[in-house]
Amino acid sequence: MNSIVLINKPIDFRSSACVGIVRKKLGVKVGHAGTLDSTASGLLILLTGNATRFCEYVMSLPKVYRAVIQFGKETNTYDYSGETVSEKGFSSLNDGKIITEALFSFSGYRMQRPPAVSAVKIDGQPAYKLARSGQDIDMKPRPVFFRKIIVLTPYNPSDGTIELEVHCGRGTYIRTLAHDLGIISGCGAYVKSLVRLSTGNFTLDDASSPDEKFKMLPLRRLAENFTRIYVSGRDEKSFTNGMSILLRQALRTSRGVSLKGSICVEGDSFLGFGSYAGYDYVKPDVIVPKDLPC
Repeated sequence: MNSIVLINKPIDFRSSACVGIVRKKLGVKVGHAGTLDSTASGLLILLTGNATRFCEYVMSLPKVYRAVIQFGKETNTYDYSGETVSEKGFSSLNDGKIITEALFSFSGYRMQRPPAVSAVKIDGQPAYKLARSGQDIDMKPRPVFFRKIIVLTPYNPSDGTIELEVHCGRGTYIRTLAHDLGIISGCGAYVKSLVRLSTGNFTLDDASSPDEKFKMLPLRRLAENFTRIYVSGRDEKSFTNGMSILLRQALRTSRGVSLKGSICVEGDSFLGFGSYAGYDYVKPDVIVPKDLPC
């Protein structure tokens, strides 16, 4: 069964545990499209059956988080679970004006250094394993994208916290955002709580907890996120047989998230992604049959 399952992951629950629960209930292959830290909660997208081949494409979708950031202390994990690195208190921040002004600089593309305690691979090994073994790790900065950051609750000088809604792209660490704000403020900061609210058009409101009965969503819901073309008849048969098709012969096109060098292709019986091959041609990369009605 090739479908999508939305899970509301609880705090202190590993993403891999959610995968295991859904796999046991359904008896099919299950994969996640982007993990959540065990210290975070919220939307976890799981793909079943051959739909697991779409994991990389789902990870490319924009995400929205709600985060409470605590100022006055720095931890080695950049969140509440880590060991204290330094503690200066937040009394020097006064009304927190320096924080709200700093948030403007996070709009658009920015180089970000992932936390050492993270799943980023270094020479094939997750960074967190190397960090916890005592190795000194040099995490390379990489470009991330912040579409916007909304202040939900202004800085509170009585407890040193601010609540943000962060709209960002793939690979963005909210923990690093908190750490960077801590550096700017001069007193350190870490993530006190973090919830993923949405990924693309999938929202936390539609998710179920791991122990509840969950809904199986059709692959069409995934296709709705992307710029895509529709094919039928001879073109549909050609594409599913591994042959390139002409873009200008597509029935119609819908706009959405654009992927570098790729486009979503949808037929009556399948959903797939193809890459551009010369002028006006698309060759198939991934094709998955639709098992659920659209």
